[in-house]
Amino acid sequence: MGVEAEPLSEVAPVVVWRLIDAIEKHGLNSDSLYRAPPATSGPAELRQALDSDPLSVDLDQYDVVSLTDALRGFLQELPVPIIPASVYSELVYTAQVFQSLGVGGGGADGQAKFPSPALTSIDQWESQSVEECGERLKRILECPSIPQANQQLLVHLSRHLARVSQHHQSGPRLVGQALSDSVFKHSPLSADVNPEHHVRILEALIATGGLMEIQAAPAFVSALVCNG
Repeated sequence: MGVEAEPLSEVAPVVVWRLIDAIEKHGLNSDSLYRAPPATSGPAELRQALDSDPLSVDLDQYDVVSLTDALRGFLQELPVPIIPASVYSELVYTAQVFQSLGVGGGGADGQAKFPSPALTSIDQWESQSVEECGERLKRILECPSIPQANQQLLVHLSRHLARVSQHHQSGPRLVGQALSDSVFKHSPLSADVNPEHHVRILEALIATGGLMEIQAAPAFVSALVCNG
């Protein structure tokens, strides 16, 4: 039986929250948001400042490309998985189940099986499938046993991606594809899992608006928000 990875540092969701806040302030109207792969992991001085004092770094001096590159670089370079090992397999299994029910799935004859006569088109069926998958994934990720820092980071990130998807009408799938490598890079067994399942997990979470906050934020974050 494997050893459970350590939880994320309490600083990790603070960095993500600061970067997301700046990205939405300066770049939510940008049509190219998350469209291109990151060229770097962000400016070196920005990464150093975020590592040393994320609450006081001035993010207004950076453009949106630098901020999004820094966000994706930060997520990829976290020393422990964002998705705890205790729920990773369950998330992947859920995505696999719903993927098998998607367009082109269905029965042994290869024909799509519509779950309800009310669903009169493949688009309607697929939309309901993604949303139902998202609700099940959210119930898994909102489990109180997940470390607080991991849960807070996922709340900030998933709700941000949902806002990006809604604002640009680019669709949950495209946004999920842009961030899946960053989110799942260090997940246990991720190298043996079809990357499509990772995209499906993010797509479904984004389609349902992201995670709801169910645990208290770290004290120093709450103080900053209240006094800000």
